[in-house]
Amino acid sequence: MLEKLRAYYREALIEHGHVSKQEEYEWFATDHGELFGIKKEALTVKERELLATLFTSHQPMPAWMSEQQRAWHRFLIQNDKQSFEQLPCSAHTRFIYFYIQKGTVDAHDFMEAIQSLFPYDVTMISETEQHFIVIEQQGESVASTLPELIDTLCSDFYIQLRAYIGQKCPHAVELVHIFAAEKRYFQIGIKHKPEQRVYCIEDVFPLLLINNEDITYATTFLQAIKQDDDMMKTMKTFFECNLNVSLAAKKLHMHRNSLQYRIDKLIEKTGIDIKQFKGALTVYLAILLYERH
Repeated sequence: MLEKLRAYYREALIEHGHVSKQEEYEWFATDHGELFGIKKEALTVKERELLATLFTSHQPMPAWMSEQQRAWHRFLIQNDKQSFEQLPCSAHTRFIYFYIQKGTVDAHDFMEAIQSLFPYDVTMISETEQHFIVIEQQGESVASTLPELIDTLCSDFYIQLRAYIGQKCPHAVELVHIFAAEKRYFQIGIKHKPEQRVYCIEDVFPLLLINNEDITYATTFLQAIKQDDDMMKTMKTFFECNLNVSLAAKKLHMHRNSLQYRIDKLIEKTGIDIKQFKGALTVYLAILLYERH
């Protein structure tokens, strides 16, 4: 499709957003995250409407964005992998996705409000007028307090808001692919669990398997433990003992406290609470899939 558009619009079409006067173009993104713009003067009203149904409308970066925000925007939204070198270094990175389902906001005000609710520094960018992304590079997480944060934002801005908490991932160029995958997971969560407001991998992992979705980046949490055969065996035994610590400790010939320590360590490393059903199911299925392949 993009090849045909290039042939039709020729020099009126540019890609990746590398142009000084971005406001002179209508911007769109493909399903694969490719960004392109077509000069407004080259588009009729009907052409603009048609393109908006085929692609995702995209807003150019506003002037008030910082250099760091611009670097993240180029890297994640415009798929400019060279921008990765301009990003702040960190051991791990996590994305938190916000979707305004109903209502409108001023992007700058909304982003400032979200940043003020976090107890530590985060970077935030917007992909569209409805989609916002928080980039956190801290060891801690706001997962437990996010529902309360959403309540506050909904009340302050008179909107309906959903959120997806991504996985803690190693800070590498691969983040751009994880970002695209997690956006898809968020969409699946909203489609199949419309009553929910906050989603994470534990909510969508079984849905990915049922729908035969690509799970290449869904099991990122296993990276922290999959080279530790002892840990994998311990966790699998714990799951197969119906999350009964005492029974699993007996089968493993291990003191109950030692097993509890390992469980806590796994929760810390993966960010998934395997003491809860959804967390246990997700990690157990991921281990079975890993062993199969």
